[in-house]
Amino acid sequence: MTKAIAKYIRMSPRKLRRVVNEIRGKDTNSAQVILKFMPYAGARVVEKVLKSAVSNAKENEKLNPDELRITKAFVDQSTTLRRWRPMSRGRGYPILKRTSHVTLEVGVDENLINNIKHTPAKKQVKHDHDHDHKHDHDEKSKDEAVKKEKKQVKEKTKKDKKKKEE
Repeated sequence: MTKAIAKYIRMSPRKLRRVVNEIRGKDTNSAQVILKFMPYAGARVVEKVLKSAVSNAKENEKLNPDELRITKAFVDQSTTLRRWRPMSRGRGYPILKRTSHVTLEVGVDENLINNIKHTPAKKQVKHDHDHDHKHDHDEKSKDEAVKKEKKQVKEKTKKDKKKKEE
């Protein structure tokens, strides 16, 4: 489990929570795509924190970024900056400028490890002789061999039909 924290973000926790709720529990790749296309300003902040958490996992823990899932995601309220707006008759109206702490924790997900599509390397067939020709076990030559067989069968049936007609 690797985490990243962004502290004292000048945005209210309520605005950030609606973004964090969308990505909680998702794998990191799909979460980054969701955040990229979200119209909220809070999505940019959360996206930075997510990238930081993935980088921490990659560099510090030597984990594969494609196998990570967001395990914990929450937003806490931080200090509130209190400002005053002057009103009529000498009064003051309070303005609360809220700040937030964003915490994301990523961890390895066993399901993602199993689902990663590894492109298998081309099968190397060992031979006890040197050659430059194609063998039956090559994929392309199998297809070609099947096509040749079909062509031969068609030609043979045509010949047989001609013989019957004569």
